[in-house]
Amino acid sequence: GYTGGGGDIAIPATIDGYPVTRIAEFAFYEAYALSNVLIPDSVNSIGDSAFASCYSLGSAVIPNSVTTIGPSVFYGCSGLVSVEISNSLTSITEGMFGYCSGLSSVVIPDGVTSIGASAFSGCSGLASITIPASVTSIGASAFSGCSGLASITIPASVTSIGSSAFSGCSGLTSVTIPASVSIIEEGTYANCYGLSSVTIPAGVTSIGASVFSGCSGLASITIPASVTSIGSSAFS
Repeated sequence: GYTGGGGDIAIPATIDGYPVTRIAEFAFYEAYALSNVLIPDSVNSIGDSAFASCYSLGSAVIPNSVTTIGPSVFYGCSGLVSVEISNSLTSITEGMFGYCSGLSSVVIPDGVTSIGASAFSGCSGLASITIPASVTSIGASAFSGCSGLASITIPASVTSIGSSAFSGCSGLTSVTIPASVSIIEEGTYANCYGLSSVTIPAGVTSIGASVFSGCSGLASITIPASVTSIGSSAFS
């Protein structure tokens, strides 16, 4: 693990002649004074919570050499304002950017197929995110508490959206649910106060409990004939 004094650091590509290919779990965990880190192209994996709670970390560039990343890698990095994500990743792991409240925009690269549970939960400053057409699943609470999001485009490739995925996104004014989704899970859009209208596409068969609970600004909603079940408190 890291024992330095913080500031800007560069991880070496080699140590004692051996290539550095992996950043271990919790390697920089709670390195509060770390302001910037340069990751070499020799690194191909980053372990769980490697940079979690590095409050002063301002930016992160994950090189394209990185193919695997553990959960919660940048969790709680509240000072993180910009990030570049490796084009070699196929998933945004669970809690990867949870409570990175300083993040304002994120581009998820083509090739990513899944966004894990709570991946961006609590990112209150997030105003813009680009989800590529390669993504097929969005995990539970993936964007919960992203109060700065005014709109989000979910590509037609997405077939699964987890429970509470957008709960507490109070700034969200419009929602487009792709026709590829057949089930709207429990609490998906709960407490999205800014939502004014929603169109549920044909093909949706089930609307879960509390899906639009607390959506006090919702003035109109279109429910297709394909819906056969609506959960308790779905529109409370």
